[in-house]
Amino acid sequence: MDLQLCRWPEIRFELIEGQFLVGGTLAGSRWLLKEALLGWGLDAAIAFAPLDQWWEALRQAYDVSHTTEADWLTWADALPLSSDYRHTQNPPLGSRYTGEHRWVRDYLRQALNSAVSRGHLGKCSGPNYGMQLGANMLTPDIMLITAEQLAQDILHDYFVETAAHLAIEIVLPEQRTVDEQVRRAIYEQAKLQHYWTVDPVERQFTFWHWTAEGYQAGELDPDGCYRGIPNLSFSPDIFWLRYDQKVSPYEQKLPAFTSIEQPRRWCLEREPGTELSYGSVRFVPEVGLGPTPISLEQFVSWCPETKLEGPPFPLVGGETGTRNAISLLLTTLGLVETVKLAAGYEWVRALRRAAQQQQAQRREVWWQRTREIVEQLKTTHGIGGIGIIGSLVDAAPLNRWSEIHLILWDVPQEVKLWQVHASLPVIYRLS
Repeated sequence: MDLQLCRWPEIRFELIEGQFLVGGTLAGSRWLLKEALLGWGLDAAIAFAPLDQWWEALRQAYDVSHTTEADWLTWADALPLSSDYRHTQNPPLGSRYTGEHRWVRDYLRQALNSAVSRGHLGKCSGPNYGMQLGANMLTPDIMLITAEQLAQDILHDYFVETAAHLAIEIVLPEQRTVDEQVRRAIYEQAKLQHYWTVDPVERQFTFWHWTAEGYQAGELDPDGCYRGIPNLSFSPDIFWLRYDQKVSPYEQKLPAFTSIEQPRRWCLEREPGTELSYGSVRFVPEVGLGPTPISLEQFVSWCPETKLEGPPFPLVGGETGTRNAISLLLTTLGLVETVKLAAGYEWVRALRRAAQQQQAQRREVWWQRTREIVEQLKTTHGIGGIGIIGSLVDAAPLNRWSEIHLILWDVPQEVKLWQVHASLPVIYRLS
């Protein structure tokens, strides 16, 4: 398990300069897309672009000029059969200190949140909560949004639309460049007022505060506390005392953070209205031969939950989340780079299969099957009417992610919809 975590990037999705990055790097995005191609099959990616675009991607990636099916078959047959690409290990993208990273992040957030709540200083968020910095969307391990910022109505369900007052990143030692250089440069450019990094191995906090000359290092006071943020004090020594125990019950009871209570002039309320959130923008990914910038609105609407499961592996926030992740990865890398992640002969085989599935007969087969299911539901459950929408009535070819939606009306009260749904093939959805 430790070796596996060293190979995996940090499962963290961000939008930086129009790119969907996993663990803060393109290498992490490339890793996740390759795993998706292996786990879900090449068809899961082929669905997002026309077949002629995929053939062109193969031409450019392998520097060939084939146009006919016979030429492609001859070329594929001449390639050496090898499954090496399936088992080739990437350079380590993660860290052997994932457990330490998680403990420091969770306890530090808990300690900071307690002090901020007692002092009525604002709100703590993270991880996996977005922070909008212009066209970028980053997800700090921990962030503090002040009461003054909250009053500007910038807090949403999935992100805050400004730089937080404080962002904290827990450094993975093997990948420290991401936090100490890449993210720091982005935060500095956005004039994020306070940025802390924590090295859980060296037990080292680094404090940065923004000035007109850029970030300047903060210093501890003579008593060992950092007071760079108004009304808040932090003792690294006390924090690491708790870290030495790691498990409860903790003998060390002193708080690492203390705060000066302020008059509470704010409260959080949910107001009616439509805001940018998951699923609010229609899912129409723009995949091209090369990288295509992803907009902030697309990222917020399509980015899945940062939860990696299986089988099939990788399952990223469920099946719909996996579909969205694959599309965002394809958009970021482009088709030419994508076809390099699997053997050429496998792409030829998969593309020929996809071409056969796009024939009109395949759609007619599904129409016939759907009509049979509709009649069966009416007869078995006494449903008055059933309408058909979804992929069958779209002009686009059927593919791995196609869904057929059945709209029911005049349903007898004794009929439970979950029982109806359980009897349907997975491609069908009820409304």
